[in-house]
Amino acid sequence: MNNRTSVEEIHGWIAWGVGVWRISVLSFVRFQESLAISLAVLTLCSRVLIAQSNPPDNTTPALEIRSYDSPNALPSFGVSSEEFERLVGLQPQSALPSETHANSTPPPVLSVQPVESANPMELRSPFPGHTENVLTAGPQPNNPAADFVQTIPYWQQHGAKAILTTEGNKICQVDLEQLIWQSMQYSPRVQSILIAPKIQRTDIDSARGEFDRRRIARTNYHDTSDPVGNTLTTGGPNRLNEQFWENSIGLRDNNTLGGKTELTQMFNARDNNSLFFKPNNQADTKLSLNYTQPLLRGSGRYYNTSSIRLAGIKTNESIAKANRELQNHAMDVINVYWEMVLHRYLLQQARNGQERLKQIKEHLLNREGRDLVQTHFSRANSAIANQQAQIVTAKANIMGLQEALRRLVNSPDLDQANCFEIVPLTMPATELPVFPLEEELLSALHHRGDILAIQETIQAAVVQRKLAANELRPQLDLDTSSYIRGLRGNSEFAQAYGNQFADGRPSIAAGLTGIRPVGNRTAKANLTSRELELAKLQLDYKNELNKARADIISAIFSAQATFETTLAAIEGTFASRDEVNGHKDRFETYYGETPSISVILNDLLDAENRLIASENSWATKQIQHMLALVKIKYESGTLMAITAE
Repeated sequence: MNNRTSVEEIHGWIAWGVGVWRISVLSFVRFQESLAISLAVLTLCSRVLIAQSNPPDNTTPALEIRSYDSPNALPSFGVSSEEFERLVGLQPQSALPSETHANSTPPPVLSVQPVESANPMELRSPFPGHTENVLTAGPQPNNPAADFVQTIPYWQQHGAKAILTTEGNKICQVDLEQLIWQSMQYSPRVQSILIAPKIQRTDIDSARGEFDRRRIARTNYHDTSDPVGNTLTTGGPNRLNEQFWENSIGLRDNNTLGGKTELTQMFNARDNNSLFFKPNNQADTKLSLNYTQPLLRGSGRYYNTSSIRLAGIKTNESIAKANRELQNHAMDVINVYWEMVLHRYLLQQARNGQERLKQIKEHLLNREGRDLVQTHFSRANSAIANQQAQIVTAKANIMGLQEALRRLVNSPDLDQANCFEIVPLTMPATELPVFPLEEELLSALHHRGDILAIQETIQAAVVQRKLAANELRPQLDLDTSSYIRGLRGNSEFAQAYGNQFADGRPSIAAGLTGIRPVGNRTAKANLTSRELELAKLQLDYKNELNKARADIISAIFSAQATFETTLAAIEGTFASRDEVNGHKDRFETYYGETPSISVILNDLLDAENRLIASENSWATKQIQHMLALVKIKYESGTLMAITAE
């Protein structure tokens, strides 16, 4: 019963609509007005039908991707005096010519093909259609302005086209990731940054060199002639004439426990004029082994390998600082890239706005001498000149930013002789990914250069403190030595060398050496200094963590703010476009009623200026949002990183 009633009601609405349509055809002269009314009635009927056939649905409607184009253009034909008279009602409306609308898009430029590439800066929102709470994973309530997120403006649709030149061989297409990695390969600044850790790492090998074995070779010849004050010295001659040639070879070695070993083999030749010197021309050989081991102060593997450990810590600190400098360089490339994209957008907007203003001026010329005065033309000319100034400024900024990009990247592909215009392929996206705060803070602990650097500094301070604690101990060294010796005359070194192993027995010696300063003030002061330094570094580390947390939170909220301001700018641009279209309709259909044409013209020019400013704000806010997203990764240290080879 209910369904039959609904169908009857629907048929009734349709019959009523058809009747109204017939009456409209007979009552109105213009077919357009009757068509509009009939369409409105049919739309109302369809809504009633949908409302009665479908239950209410509270689900969120699917997001519609919109396209923002420039406002509708004014008619392109010129209005003569006779046509103007017909417009104001002096002649029948049937004599009016049909209107043709001109396309208001900018003049065609050189077409380019985009290059597919992975873009690390391109972030996709997991919840399109509404904003996200960037500190948690939960979505916020729907925001009507978020429907504009997927809007693609006309200047972005043409973003990958050349706008400065039409010479295809002078155009370079680049994406952001490509520029960053080319800068890693070609930039002198990057190469300089990467050399610093390599220089520091050489200190590790230098510290390890302290434990390299050392070969010893020494020779020394003595020829002396001394007076004799004791007859027992020479047994007769009043001067002792002696020739002594000492030679030794051997090895020295330091172990990681602090011990020092020296093994030497001596070959000495001696002869003099003493009557008691037997045998003559002595060949004296001696193989000796000496070893010294600290038992308290300076002992232990940790103490004696601390220089290697400190060199490794300094290397890691240098890598951390280089990471931060690399991220700064990447941020410079990204900032210049997006700044160039912004000014390219502003150039296209200025050109488009100037074309619209020129069309308004053309219509003013058609009214010249009737209802317009010179001030109206001056106002239009001023607006057009202002856009021309914006065009010139944008071109200059683009050229300057291209040079800055060439300097930062230093790629031969971007050389001005082969690449007059750099065309960016990576386009901005107005989206807001989720950035869990704890994950970003954890990333900062593991990747942020300044935090890693102070972590390494603290590790070095811990090592220095342990060394200072070791030096509080008294010095107690164990000294041991042993040797075997052979002697032959007539310079028979081979026989003497054999005798040192065959004759007699080894000689040995052992002893202890102890030193303890009274008060030990130097070691105590050094330990106190190291402890205070460590405490200071720990406080500095906490301060760096707090700073990193503040930087990350600030960057996250900045991204959220730029997202919201971008939505507001998009919504404001649509409103400004509708306002311009409304004033254009009034301007086109003006027939001499109030307000005056002067008021309508002023309103139209003001609306055009507001639209241009809104489009500028849209592009600016969108670029600011992209930079804000990158800033989050920069603050967490995950924008770019290097590791030890």
